[in-house]
Amino acid sequence: MCVLPCFSQVIEGNISMSDRVPTEFFGDWRVVSVCTKSTNKEYFDSKSLDIWTLTRRGDVITLANPLSGARADVTVNDVKGKTVKFEKKTSYPDEESLETPILTINGDNFTGVDKISIKTFKDGKLIKEDYVEYQVRGTKLSGDPITGIFGVY
Repeated sequence: MCVLPCFSQVIEGNISMSDRVPTEFFGDWRVVSVCTKSTNKEYFDSKSLDIWTLTRRGDVITLANPLSGARADVTVNDVKGKTVKFEKKTSYPDEESLETPILTINGDNFTGVDKISIKTFKDGKLIKEDYVEYQVRGTKLSGDPITGIFGVY
């Protein structure tokens, strides 16, 4: 017997992790990456310099590189204070990749690690798995994305 109102239905809710990402992350960044671990040094660059543009529209966070034209929606896996763990999965018939940047922001700079795993398949069987880890350092170029000036996101 229920003395208080009884509910037979479970209410499920979902708080978007993208809402917890510090606003300082959004904008344009000059990013320097240095390889610290790799299973295939011929495949992965030892150092790179990129521009990253992070934008949010609703619950969707997009990471773009205006230099290369690369653009991807990313998932926010965890936010602890000023540290954010992003994830981007890509699947093709013969390849799967998982990229996981873990970044900590401090004013107009961020530091962290970018881990990338690439699995190659042939006839549905895993034939090769490559892994690389980069130490990354970002310096803010602008608070508003450069691409926004041109009306492109």
